[in-house]
Amino acid sequence: MSLRALTFASLRTRFMVLAVGLTLIFSAIWGGWSWQQQRTLLEQQLQSEGEMLVSVMAIPIINALLYEELGIIEEGGLLDNFVTDIMSNKSLSPHYALVTDQQGRVLAHNRLAEYGEYLTDDVTLKLLQAEGFQVTRGLMGQEPILDFGVPLKISGKRWGALRVGVSLLPLQQRLKKLLFEIVAFALLFSAFALALFHVAGQRLSKPLVRLAQAMEKVPEQRPDLPSEQVRRDEIGQLQLSFIRLLDRLELSEAERDTSQRKLLENERLVTIGKLVSGVAHEVNNPLAGIQGALYNIEQKANSEILRYVNLVQSEVDRIGGIVGQLLDLSRAGDLEIDWVDSRQFLQSFCAFARMGLKNKLVYFDCEPREAPQVLLRMDQNKIHQLLINLLLNAADATGPSGKLKLSVSHQGDELIFWVDDNGPGVSTELKEQIFDLFFTTKEPGKGTGIGLPFCRSIAEKHGGSLRLSEKNTPGARFEIRLPLKDSDES
Repeated sequence: MSLRALTFASLRTRFMVLAVGLTLIFSAIWGGWSWQQQRTLLEQQLQSEGEMLVSVMAIPIINALLYEELGIIEEGGLLDNFVTDIMSNKSLSPHYALVTDQQGRVLAHNRLAEYGEYLTDDVTLKLLQAEGFQVTRGLMGQEPILDFGVPLKISGKRWGALRVGVSLLPLQQRLKKLLFEIVAFALLFSAFALALFHVAGQRLSKPLVRLAQAMEKVPEQRPDLPSEQVRRDEIGQLQLSFIRLLDRLELSEAERDTSQRKLLENERLVTIGKLVSGVAHEVNNPLAGIQGALYNIEQKANSEILRYVNLVQSEVDRIGGIVGQLLDLSRAGDLEIDWVDSRQFLQSFCAFARMGLKNKLVYFDCEPREAPQVLLRMDQNKIHQLLINLLLNAADATGPSGKLKLSVSHQGDELIFWVDDNGPGVSTELKEQIFDLFFTTKEPGKGTGIGLPFCRSIAEKHGGSLRLSEKNTPGARFEIRLPLKDSDES
């Protein structure tokens, strides 16, 4: 089944949606706060400029009113000039400017038609009674304005009021432009963030997709995992967990195959054992008859016939040896387990092995005193057979003047025997075949292919193993591992 990243429900998509959403929310909050701060700042700036304008102009206007009252100048002459100066202010661009007396009558106005009118609105009445600068928000038609006013008074005497109206449209236009800039920046920033998060999402999801695709290949085949360095994050932990899972699966599969192969081999050995046991017993009967007949012929034969009798006798003995091996193989599962001291066992075996190998003309190295002294549960006779069989095979492989060595080591909860020789060794192609029943590398008539399968069966019945081990020097090394129990635990 093919696997691909989902378009809308994938982690990458969810990550991008969440990240862009948070970016937009942050941009909206930041933009709203910035816009509000700028609005307050602009209004305060406008109000400060308006306050400064009316406060500065109030002084010469009061002086002009005072001069008019004293008759130094004509009424209204200077006031119109001051109103014109106020209206020419380019920073504020006022909509109107006017001066009233204390009764609210217009003394000067930028619109001459308003001259002499009485103003009775709340802004004027409140300003005439005020003690200082006043600002009022209002409308002129549909246009919002700010009305800046200051009472014209000095030393407790009041002459009227000065009012200047400034439009808020320029301020609002600046705020709209600022809002547009903030929104545009937020959108551009979000687009950039979206692209950035898209790349980051791809980088985050890509190893997950590859890992999922690799998992899809299991158990048909072990996937080729990415060769790059494992990430140092949660994805890296997932990669390591998956690799360890594959290792455990491979180990479990290998153990299962080994167990199945051993089970099949045991069943085959049991079946063959039953068969050869019956055949061996059947062969023994005619062999006994042949032995008797040969004995009678030998008593009456001349020297010429006796030569052939001896030849037949040697072949009969060989058949008897093969039958004995077959009977041993059929009885390999019958163990008489007991606690055995490893050093005592090795001492008795080395003495017996030296006598058994005496006719082989080989050098045999065995030092029981150097062996570890531990207790292990085993069938002493079966292990005896196993080791002597391996030594005899090694002697046949090396020939006269060969060197054999039996060594023992204690590792963990196992006792290990090594049988070494300096012969030609075993080729890589034959390492597993030598344990197959009836497989032999000896010349025809010299080997039956029963010995090594018999030895392995004995080791496995003890819960151990027999295998051909690697060595740096020429020759072969067979390794026997047996479970044990330390003597201080007995």
